[in-house]
Amino acid sequence: MFKAIATAAFASALLLGASTANAMIINGNFEDTATLDPTGLVNGNKLSNLATTGSSWDVFTQINGWTTASGAGIEVQTNRTLRSVDAHSGQHYIELDSHPRPNSNSSMEQEVALDAGKYELSFWFSPRNDDASSNGIEYSISDDLVSGFITGPSVSPLTSVGAWTLVKALFVVETAGNYTLAFAATGKQNTLGGFIDTVNITAVPIPAAGLLLPAGVALLGFASRRRKRA
Repeated sequence: MFKAIATAAFASALLLGASTANAMIINGNFEDTATLDPTGLVNGNKLSNLATTGSSWDVFTQINGWTTASGAGIEVQTNRTLRSVDAHSGQHYIELDSHPRPNSNSSMEQEVALDAGKYELSFWFSPRNDDASSNGIEYSISDDLVSGFITGPSVSPLTSVGAWTLVKALFVVETAGNYTLAFAATGKQNTLGGFIDTVNITAVPIPAAGLLLPAGVALLGFASRRRKRA
């Protein structure tokens, strides 16, 4: 269950109007295990089995829509992996401080076709542990369209273990083309990094009043989803 807290992101959404449905990101919530079902590099598990049998997590060179750009690979975890948190949506979420050590920090990317216009990048973030220096995630879209960084806990915005924080960033595309969306772990290389889920890019209509926010302005909202145990 989510408990929403009003933020500037909500106010900005009212000013900008409703965004169009996401049609740009492939497998943004990491739930597609049918189109591509690779075998994990660490535990030898099929991606489609992680949520139900065997090891609850594994590391992959590629999952549908996403490819390892650097490091050990894309670590997919499930609601079976930790007691502290469930996926923001569905069963799967991503950690990029991936096994094995010592060079565990990884990055992943996806090519996105964008027409000229104004867009919003959004994703949900949760720190894995209480060490903010361990949980850093950088995000970017090529040609310097947008870039940013988030970590936690107890760093502005006040992220916390076991809760998902919504991260938003506005950007403008002047020339239609293919652009690279990338996420990278930047904290300690200790296999304990921040989590990512529910990635979207949506077109943002320009309101009749002509109000525009600068490209790349991060708008942050918060929600909580903690696992309830018997």
